[in-house]
Amino acid sequence: MSEEITKNLIVDAVPDDSQDPVVVVADESPAQRPGSVRFLLSGIFFALMRPRVLCFLMLWSCVLPLVVAVPMFNQADRDLSMVQDLPGQSVLALPESAPAWMFREWQIQSGDSLTSIADAMPLLILLSSIIGLLFSGGWMSMATHYRDEHSLRAFFKGGGETFFPFLRTWLLALPVFALTTYIFWGAPADWVLEKFMPEGDAGLAASETTGRAIDITRQVLYMFALLKIEIVIDLARASLVVGHRSSALLAVLRATGFLFRRPFAIFVIVLLGFVVEGVLIFSAEALRSFFEWPLLAAVFLLPFVRHLMRGARHSAVATYYRAATSE
Repeated sequence: MSEEITKNLIVDAVPDDSQDPVVVVADESPAQRPGSVRFLLSGIFFALMRPRVLCFLMLWSCVLPLVVAVPMFNQADRDLSMVQDLPGQSVLALPESAPAWMFREWQIQSGDSLTSIADAMPLLILLSSIIGLLFSGGWMSMATHYRDEHSLRAFFKGGGETFFPFLRTWLLALPVFALTTYIFWGAPADWVLEKFMPEGDAGLAASETTGRAIDITRQVLYMFALLKIEIVIDLARASLVVGHRSSALLAVLRATGFLFRRPFAIFVIVLLGFVVEGVLIFSAEALRSFFEWPLLAAVFLLPFVRHLMRGARHSAVATYYRAATSE
């Protein structure tokens, strides 16, 4: 009787000739239920098996900053062409390092040109954020509906199918992020801090340790709140992808309820994903320094790690959501 009423999820870690490891439903006891770590590991393997997608995303990460980098380089080449080492100063080693006085000189020489180039940065960040919705939809759709596919065509097909619902979740999230920021750094936070410190100023606290502890606590709570919002949005997107739905508001409500039911597993997937990403970034930089590779190597290594782990997290969240809602 227990075999008929108990279900669980297992990960088939031995791929056949046609598909990657997939999450399937099998009859097992709850004690044998694989943890969320298995979903993240499966997501990493899933992303690694899509080299064409990863190569395209790396190329995108390298090309997009050139919109600002090339004009700034040309401006620097014009403004700093006559700069020489000052007597008694260390030898200039551009682009690895540059003294602060060089940036001040650059700003003086460039006038408004440097400022006008920098003004393009917010638009570039906005474009990157919106295009990121397409990439997120591609990973989630491939992980849940197109697992047998490895092509860019399938990646963009999945991203295109979910782009506008994802865009609506992004628009819903913006005021929530703004409200959270206001609560932690605006008048509400000032009112709370005044209960612990004179005028809410850490410099006027009873001790430096107390002021620092309160300030760190506020920053940690703020980051935790942003993480929870991001997790709810990712779960909402997983709901849209898995159920072929289009209502962003209902997806957010479903995601909130899902997070309350399964908070630990989701936090493990997301937090462990960020930890692994940080370790890989540190390791990549240490490897570059050990072998004395040029700085250009980081231009390729860091985007690779970033997109690999982003794909792994989105794939893991989508497959976990699908598995959990099918129980």
